[in-house]
Amino acid sequence: MPEETMTAWERMEAAVKLKPLDRIPCAPLMDIYFPARYKGIPIVEAMRDWKKGFYSIVDIFEEVSGWDGMILPGYSIPATPHVYSGIGLGKNLFPGLELGKDEPVQFQEREVLKREDYDDIINLGWNNFKVKHKDRFNPQNEERIIRWTQRQMEKYKYEIEFWKTRGVRSLCGAMVSSPLMTLSTSRSLLQITKDIYQIPDKLEAVMEAMMDDFISDTIEAARISGEPGVFLVMERGGSFYYPLKIYERFEYPHMKRMVEAFAAEGFITVMHLDQDYTLNLPYFKDLPPKMVVAELDSCTDIFKAKEVLKGHMCIAGDVPAALSSLGTPEEVEEYCKKLIDVVGKDGGFILSTGCTCPVECRMENFKVIIETTRTYYPH
Repeated sequence: MPEETMTAWERMEAAVKLKPLDRIPCAPLMDIYFPARYKGIPIVEAMRDWKKGFYSIVDIFEEVSGWDGMILPGYSIPATPHVYSGIGLGKNLFPGLELGKDEPVQFQEREVLKREDYDDIINLGWNNFKVKHKDRFNPQNEERIIRWTQRQMEKYKYEIEFWKTRGVRSLCGAMVSSPLMTLSTSRSLLQITKDIYQIPDKLEAVMEAMMDDFISDTIEAARISGEPGVFLVMERGGSFYYPLKIYERFEYPHMKRMVEAFAAEGFITVMHLDQDYTLNLPYFKDLPPKMVVAELDSCTDIFKAKEVLKGHMCIAGDVPAALSSLGTPEEVEEYCKKLIDVVGKDGGFILSTGCTCPVECRMENFKVIIETTRTYYPH
C-alpha cells in the first residue's frame, strides 16, 4: 500500500499539472442516477428534491470513505444570470413525465434549429439569436427564466463549497459545448452532416458567430462559481463520426480557441470526449500544456492517449460502464491496475469512470475502483 504524503486536493492538483504524486487520485464523474438507484430513491424524487439527490452522492462518498476529487460537483447547472443562459435548445424526456419514475433523463434529438436560422445567428450572434427566438425554445417569461438561472448557480456554488469542506476539489466551475456539438444536437446529426457537405462556408460562418458568446458566457460562469475550470463537452467531432479533414475545419479550430481563451484566464479545461477520438489525439499536443484534462469514456484508446499525450496533458478515465455494471470485482480491479500501471506511470492521470458513473453500476465494483487507487501504486 502506498504511503500517503499528500492531501486529496494536492493530489488532484499534481495530477492535472503533471507533477510527482504519492499515488493516483480517483475522481468519478458522478451524477445522481447511480447514488439514487443504490439508495432506493426513485430518480424522479432525486431530481425534484435537489438536496435529496445531491446528498445521495454524499452518502456514497461517505460509504466508501471518500475519494480525491469531483469532475463536476453535482447535478446543478452553472448558469449565468441572463435570459439567454436559461434558453436551452432541444427537448429532454423526464422521469415521471415522458419516462418511468425511476428512469434517467433522456435527450430527444430532433431538428429544433433550422437551416433558415443560420443567417440570424451570423447577424446577431448566439446569445441574441436565442433571445430573439426565446418563445420557440422556452416560452416562460424572462423574470422566471432568470430566477431559474440564479437558483441553478446558487446550487452549483453550494455543491462546490460542500466538497471543499471534505477537502475535495471540483475541477469545473463552468460548462459549455463546442459549436459543432451544440449544432449537431439541435439540428440533428443527419442535418448537420448535410450542412457540412452542402453549405460548408455558411456553417463555418455560423460557428464563428457563436464563438465570442460561448467564450464570454463560460468565463463569466466560472468567475461566478469561483472554480477556475471548464467542462467542455465534445462528442460529434471525433474520428468516430467524421474524417480528419472535417475535424480540422469544423471542430478543432473552435475547440483550440476556446481552450486557449480559458487558459488565458487561468482556467483548466476538462475536455469531455465521448466516443472515439483516438485519431484526433495528435492535435491535442497543440493545446496549452498542463492546462487540459482529456476525459475519456473508454471508446478512445486510453493507452494510445498516454503514448501521444505523455508530458503534455493529464488524462482521466476510463472504467467502462459495461465493466462497472456487469463485470466482477476481480475484473474491475484488474482493469484499474492496468490503467495505473500504464497510464498512471509518471503521473498525469486521474482514475475515473468512463463518462458518468452508470445507473446500473454495482456497488461492489465502485468500491473496487476507489480502493484500488488507495492500495496500488507500483511506480
